[in-house]
Amino acid sequence: MKATLLTIGTAMLFTIASVATTAFASPGEKHVEEKGGHHEQGEGSQAGGHSGRMADVMKRLKSELGDKYSQPVPVATKEQLASGKKIYTNSCVACHGKSGKGDGPAAAALQQKPADFTDPEHSRFYSDQGRIQIIRKGSEGTAMAAWEGVLNEKEIQSVYAYVRSLRSPENEEKQGHGEHAH
Repeated sequence: MKATLLTIGTAMLFTIASVATTAFASPGEKHVEEKGGHHEQGEGSQAGGHSGRMADVMKRLKSELGDKYSQPVPVATKEQLASGKKIYTNSCVACHGKSGKGDGPAAAALQQKPADFTDPEHSRFYSDQGRIQIIRKGSEGTAMAAWEGVLNEKEIQSVYAYVRSLRSPENEEKQGHGEHAH
């Protein structure tokens, strides 16, 4: 019961955040429309649409993290995965969905679809350190809230370890720490 209430509360929080973000975002800041499982360029950001927004986020992450952006993240321990799964279930499922596809119950109310952690293109676009920074600081212009101050660093690392585990093994081999021109 407590977990259900927490999930509903989290979904409401992100829905409110999305509405507020939409109200204050520029009219061109729209997420890409997905067609046939592929990302289509939409309206928005300086470089153009969804890919431009992702490029802007990457630029910000590289600026914030400097050389740390490309540093590898250690392999997760069983304890990290268990802790991360618990936190993810309580705090992330509402938007990102149980399997990490960005299809949680709150996702339908969001202007921008939450990240699909199983999508190979998104999974390899940002470095692991960049993704951890997104968990810490949130993502401006989206409903992705900053978890720094809510979760401690160990919990943030555990959540990311679990999120990383949602990638399919065949995609993981192809991903590495590379970047792509989305």
